Amino acid sequence: MAQIAEVVFGKRVQTAIEITTLYIEEKGYPEIAVSFAARMIEFGFTLASFPEKYPLCRFQRFSKRNYRCAVFQSNYVFVYKQVKNQLRIYNIVQTKRLKYFSFLFVNSKVFYICLTETIIPF
Repeated sequence: MAQIAEVVFGKRVQTAIEITTLYIEEKGYPEIAVSFAARMIEFGFTLASFPEKYPLCRFQRFSKRNYRCAVFQSNYVFVYKQVKNQLRIYNIVQTKRLKYFSFLFVNSKVFYICLTETIIPF
């Protein structure tokens, strides 16, 4: 494997961190929100030191693309893949969403389906 020269955070990752930070701030803990966001980003960078530490994702929608899943604080899953000399982090998914939502890939667009509701663009 090539050595990782760069860690790339996708737009979904940035959005996930922002949403999580806003949620914690709304609960009345702005300092904790900033600290938690920093820990999430730091965790993303630490994946570059040993990208094969975490196994391939067990969820079919991720495993068929050879994505790896790293659990962060038991509530979040970082979905990532090494591409040449980059570590690309594609998404951060809350573990509850993995249990209750199914993802659908149509023409390179991602949709998620609530198991009891309708298709919603992701």
